[in-house]
Amino acid sequence: MGSVDTELLSSLFLLPDTIAIEAVYPTTAHLTVQAACILKSAACPLCQHFSERIHGSYERAVADVPCGGRRVTLTLMVRKFVYGTQECPRKIFTERLPALVQSYARMTNRLNEVLQTLGFATCGELGERLVPKLGMCASGPTFLRRMRAVSVLPPESVHILGIDDWAWKKGMTYGTILVDLELRKPIEILPDRTASTVEAWLRTHPEVNIVSRDRGGEYAAAAKKGAPQAQQIADRFHLLKNLRERLKEVMDRKQSCLPEVEQHASDAIPAKAQGIKDTSVHKVTESQTGTALEKHYRTIPPSPYQRPVGLKYDEFQKQVRRDKRSARYEAVRTLYEQGLSQRAIAQQLKLSRETVSKFIQAEEYPEMHHLKRGEKRSILDPYKGYILQRWQQGCRNSVQLYDEIKTRGYSGSAPLLRVFLADVRKKHQEAGSAEVLTLDTSTQAIEIPDSLPPKPRIPQRMSSTRASWLFVSQSREA
Repeated sequence: MGSVDTELLSSLFLLPDTIAIEAVYPTTAHLTVQAACILKSAACPLCQHFSERIHGSYERAVADVPCGGRRVTLTLMVRKFVYGTQECPRKIFTERLPALVQSYARMTNRLNEVLQTLGFATCGELGERLVPKLGMCASGPTFLRRMRAVSVLPPESVHILGIDDWAWKKGMTYGTILVDLELRKPIEILPDRTASTVEAWLRTHPEVNIVSRDRGGEYAAAAKKGAPQAQQIADRFHLLKNLRERLKEVMDRKQSCLPEVEQHASDAIPAKAQGIKDTSVHKVTESQTGTALEKHYRTIPPSPYQRPVGLKYDEFQKQVRRDKRSARYEAVRTLYEQGLSQRAIAQQLKLSRETVSKFIQAEEYPEMHHLKRGEKRSILDPYKGYILQRWQQGCRNSVQLYDEIKTRGYSGSAPLLRVFLADVRKKHQEAGSAEVLTLDTSTQAIEIPDSLPPKPRIPQRMSSTRASWLFVSQSREA
């Protein structure tokens, strides 16, 4: 490679003047540039004395910014020098190239800056998906490491300071976060939430005029000692929180003054949710042995959890899947009428040739066949009547029911029982009462009668929790 070519490539890649390009090996997606330092001597990193005695050399590969959409790798021929003096403990050292790459780094300085900029502009995951299109390769953790390496200058002055705690690990370890309320930016994170740590930080910032904090005593004492000149105020969140707590206490004592609300209720609503003490006891059949009576089970609420009223989620998903299949069927028929082959249709729509052939042969959309209830028997069928009877008696614990039917000869698994109990719980919710549920012996499915009795209306007082929330909440129209 001639001198003109070397100077041209050096100006093209914008390498430092002390680095010369020796060779370039291009491919369609990658570019390898072999370079070396042209200086005759190098300084020892310890004593800063120069040496010209070369001990050896080795190749060092570092990633660089892309060129023309292709990844660039710099293969640097790095030399080792010998410096023999009694003053310096290091006898052999490697030449440093701080203008291009740092020691032990696997990428150049400018690539590191590019990744830092992309990381702050996007994020770890988004940057990981973006860089391959820019001719680079970096993972999400790499972006996070580059972002953490950026040093943030401490604020010069803070006049309005916000102090609050935050959790390193909730319930275990807490720290303190300091926010500049004028700029609305966090400026410092302290390792704990003790008064001494906050006080020490405040003493280094005598310009603080206002301290916004919670109602805790630790931060109050720290602000009083560390910034006696500052005015302490309680932030709005904690003021409203404390106000609501006091209102709730007052409303708990004056429950009779709260308005009545009328709600549809049934035995599907837990007694605790209705404000009634649950005194029900799950009865056990007489056929159970004495050992079963000694076993204790966790009490389950006597009703299923509330679900939103409307179209069932499973039915909605089935309809969505059918619409997608129907659209694919219409697309296959349209392309086939246009004269395309089955192979071309399969490649264009990304379908298998068997599916395309089936759609072409069908004059109408082929509905998917699902097994009807009762077509496939279950090992749980002989015990569903007993399970429904125990459910109507108030037993909701799947572990207890599993032990009971095992003593009656059930040899299946507990997950199979829980699937059936989920269906019972769902039908219980729809019916409003477990007493009206029946078992269809032909299909072994839980049925709900067509004519259901009206659900009782239970008047009750508004809870103190909701009343206090309504009191402190702000209307959007205000």
